[in-house]
Amino acid sequence: MGAWEVKGAAQGACKSWRDVDPMLADRVTKVTAPLGRGIAWEGTEIWAYRDRPQSVSECLAANVARWPDREAYVFYPGGQRMTWREVGAQVDRAAARLRREFGFKKRDRLCLLTAGCPEYVISYLAIVQLGGVAVPVNLGLPAEGLAAQINKVGARGLLVSPDVWNGKLGSLRADLGSVEVVFLTGQEAPAGTLPFAQLTQPGIDPVAHEPVDEWDLCAISFTSGTTGVPKGTMAMHINAIGCAQNVVVAAKGLCEDDVNLCMPPLYHNTAVYADFLPALLSGGKCVVMAAFAPLDAIKLIEAERATWAVAAPIMLWMMMNHPEFRTHDCSTLKKIIFGGHASSETFITQLNSEFAPIAMVNAGSVSESTALGFALPTDDAIRKIASCGLATPNTDIAIFDDDGNEVREPNVIGEVAYRGQQTNAGYWEEPSKTAEVFRRDGFVLSGDWAKIDEEGYLWLLDRKKDMVVRGGQNVYCIEVENKLYLHPKVLRAAVVGVPDHVFSERLKAVVVLKPGHSATPDEIRDHCAKHLAKYETPEYVVFASTLPTNPAGKTLKTSLVDFWGESDNTALARLAAFNASMPPALIDMPHLKVGDSPVTPREALSELEANTDGGRRIARVIDEQGVAGLTTPNEARFRK
Repeated sequence: MGAWEVKGAAQGACKSWRDVDPMLADRVTKVTAPLGRGIAWEGTEIWAYRDRPQSVSECLAANVARWPDREAYVFYPGGQRMTWREVGAQVDRAAARLRREFGFKKRDRLCLLTAGCPEYVISYLAIVQLGGVAVPVNLGLPAEGLAAQINKVGARGLLVSPDVWNGKLGSLRADLGSVEVVFLTGQEAPAGTLPFAQLTQPGIDPVAHEPVDEWDLCAISFTSGTTGVPKGTMAMHINAIGCAQNVVVAAKGLCEDDVNLCMPPLYHNTAVYADFLPALLSGGKCVVMAAFAPLDAIKLIEAERATWAVAAPIMLWMMMNHPEFRTHDCSTLKKIIFGGHASSETFITQLNSEFAPIAMVNAGSVSESTALGFALPTDDAIRKIASCGLATPNTDIAIFDDDGNEVREPNVIGEVAYRGQQTNAGYWEEPSKTAEVFRRDGFVLSGDWAKIDEEGYLWLLDRKKDMVVRGGQNVYCIEVENKLYLHPKVLRAAVVGVPDHVFSERLKAVVVLKPGHSATPDEIRDHCAKHLAKYETPEYVVFASTLPTNPAGKTLKTSLVDFWGESDNTALARLAAFNASMPPALIDMPHLKVGDSPVTPREALSELEANTDGGRRIARVIDEQGVAGLTTPNEARFRK
C-alpha cells in the first residue's frame, strides 16, 4: 500500500485563489481528461481556465496576426532582436523543413542543448507546431548525463551549441542511436552536423501537419539531474497553457505592453513555463538571458524597461545587494514571482523596499505539475510569510497519508499532491514509476511533507527524502531554516542531517551571514533554542561564504552534509573545523567511531595532532570518506 492508492474521493483541503476571488471562480470550469490518449489519470475531472488557447502554436499565431511588428524577443548577450512577424516566419520555415526534409512528425522528440538564443526559441516553437515534443536538456550535466536523457526519449534530432557539441556530445555521437540529425547553432557545422540556419532559409512554403489539440504532448522535462536513468515528465499543451495563465493571474495581469526578463536558464521549467510561455501568451516582449549574472540583469531591466520576472530568490537577492544596484533604474520591475519554498521576512522586506512591486508572489510546484500549483497572494506576503499560500485557480491541493487516505484535519502532516490543468500526463515510458506518483484520481504526489492550516493555507515542510530523523524524532529542515532567517545577521541558511552513531542523525546548520557581520556557533544555537524544541536545534553550526545551488536557485544539500567550513582540505583542518562547529557537551562524548572503537572528538583530534598510529588511521578515514566516515553508522539508509 502507498500514498498512490486511491481511497475514496479526495477533494483537496487547501483553499484556492478561486475560493477567495469570485472573478477567478467565474474564469475556471471543470473539464475531463479524454480516454485513450496516454494520460495516467484519464477520465478524471479537473479545473481549467475557460478561455484557454488550445495549443502553444495558437498563441504564436495570435501574436503574429495582432502585433506583427512589435518586438517579441531580445537575446542577451547576442543582441538579436526579433518581431512577432520574424519569429512566425522563421518558425514556419523551420517546421516545414523539419517535416519535408528530415521527416519529423507528430510526437517526434527534438532535444534542445543550448543556452537561451534565437535558435532555441525557434526550434521549440517549430517542433510543437508539428505536434512534436520539445525536450530541454540540463546543460550542467556531464556528457554521459546528456546522452542518457537523449537516449531515454529516443530523440530524432538535436539542437546543440558548439561548446556542448565539441566539449561533451561530439565524442558520444555513435552512442546516440535514435538521433538522425544534429543542428548546430553558430556559423560552422563540423562533420556529421548541419547548421541550424539551414532550417530557416527563405524559399519554402508552410507545410501541412497532423492536427494538434490541448491533450497532445508539447514537452518532456527531466526530474533527475544524475547520470543514471532519468525520469521524463510529459507536459501537454493544456499544462503549458494552464501554467502560463496562472502566472498572468499571479502577476495581477500581463499584456502586450509588459516586458519579461527571463533570468533562469531556458532548460529549466521555471524559465520555460513561467517566463517564456506566459510572455508568449500575453504577447509581450521576452528578454532572454543566456546565463544569469546580477549586474547584467540589473542593466537589462533598465535598458529594456522590464516590468515582470519569475526568478529564484537568490537571483533577486544577488541583484538587490549588488554594489551597483542603486546606480541603475529598476523602477519598472513591478511584478515579481519567486520561490518554490517559504521566504524570509528579511528578503520580503528588502524586495518590497527596493522594487515597491504591485505583485510580489511566492509560488511553485513540482515538475510533474508544471510550475505553479501554489501561490501566496501579495496581500499575504507578510501575514503568512512562512506559508506557501493557496492553490492556484486551476489547481486542487490535498494531503495524503502513507496509505493513500486524504488528510482533512488542519495541521496534520502528510504528503502534498496537486491536481488540475497543470498535471502532466505521466513519465515517458515509465509505467511503474508513473503509477507510484500519478494517482488515478488526478493527484500527482510531490514527495514533499506538508500541512494545511486552519485557514486552508499550504505549508511545505521538507522533501520526504530530506527529513532528518534525530533519535526517533522527525525534524523538518525548512521549519528550522525559517527560524534561522529570523536572526538579524543570517542571510542564507541550509539545514541537513549528519549521520550519527548515537541518534542516527544530528542536525546541522550551514549559515551565510550578511556582509559585514560575524557570529559564533553558540550565538546561532542560542537563537534557535528560543524558537525551536531541543531536538530541532542544530548541534553543528558551520559558516560559509555561499551555498551551492542548481541553476534554478535551489540549494544542493548533499555536499553540505560533510562540509565543515572553507579551511584547507587536510584531515587535521577538517576535523578541527568539525570540532569547532559543535557545542562543548559533544566534544567529550564518544559519538565517533574508528572501526568499531568509540572515540570522542577531542580524543580523535589529539591523536591526529600527535600523529600516532590511531591518528594516522583517523586521517585515512577522513581522506577517503570525509569526517562523515567517523560519524556514519552501519545502517542501510546511509549506504550508497
